[in-house]
Amino acid sequence: MVLTNATIRQVAERAKVSTATVSRILNGKSGHRAATVESVRRIVSEIDREASQAAAAVRAPECIGIAMASYTDFLNTSYNSTLLTAIMESLTTEGFVAQLITRKPEQMNADFFRNCIRAYRLKGLIIPEFDTSYRVSRELNSFGIPIVSIGNLNGSESRCCIFVDDPAAGRDAATYLWSLGHRRFGFIGMSHYDISQRQRLTGFSEAIREAGGRPERIWTKEFRDLGDSATLAALEFARLPERPTALFSTNSFMTQKLLAELHRLGLRPPGDFSIISFEESNELQYLPTPVTVIAQPTRQMGFKAVELLFRLLRGQPAERQLQLDYALNIRESTGPCHIHAKPAREVTK
Repeated sequence: MVLTNATIRQVAERAKVSTATVSRILNGKSGHRAATVESVRRIVSEIDREASQAAAAVRAPECIGIAMASYTDFLNTSYNSTLLTAIMESLTTEGFVAQLITRKPEQMNADFFRNCIRAYRLKGLIIPEFDTSYRVSRELNSFGIPIVSIGNLNGSESRCCIFVDDPAAGRDAATYLWSLGHRRFGFIGMSHYDISQRQRLTGFSEAIREAGGRPERIWTKEFRDLGDSATLAALEFARLPERPTALFSTNSFMTQKLLAELHRLGLRPPGDFSIISFEESNELQYLPTPVTVIAQPTRQMGFKAVELLFRLLRGQPAERQLQLDYALNIRESTGPCHIHAKPAREVTK
């Protein structure tokens, strides 16, 4: 048996035998107990394996984890796909590799993150925020690696966070629609995945109240996930005795689905209703009636997350809270209020 990564002394110390015994066994000489021979051979193999693993670890690029809560079609969204692409582009440029870590929100507890850090030998972690990670924020801060959050300040006081002002975005949507004469409103959002969406509704409602409106009368439709059909929501909206004249949607993908169903029912913006969507996407921009959006700088959020993480890895000063600007891009889907909107063709009987 030939030694490749171990010395006779190392094997002897671990096997608790003399160097002479190790030498004789390796040279194939007899006269030793079978258990001793087996122990020496096993230890030589262990040392070789450990050395190979160590060499591989040195050669392998360092790994950064990207933890995302998974749900139906969670990557089939403008926000998630754009954000993930920007993060991975930046990591590749810096010579790192990315480990995409996905689980259902309720499974992303402290033990899950701890095991991922150990299993993938993560040097850092980027988390686009969802509700579950807020509940384990304190534990995450004790894991000993840099962590950067994207999306919301909640629970991230002691780690870096990149965000836009979601309540202010909701307020701006309401203020703009109010300025067009709208007084009956609807809100479309996701039910429980993202605190940011609920904060947009809070800001939207507060602005309506301050303007003299009745936020308790906002028609609200929440979807469990992106796979939900928008047909029932469109039918419910069309059958309302006093339909909202303006809608605010916090998810671009659900905006597209809802608009398609409303179009089938004969309802189109801006004549029958106005609509503002959160999140920019090419689909919304190039629809037959381009949609007014509140656009957050998604790619910049991904780039800045990696930049902050590397500053932390290098021991450099890093901003704890980085707020980026959003923009209200006004297009043809919003217009002056038409109180006497025409009824939907298929639901008037």
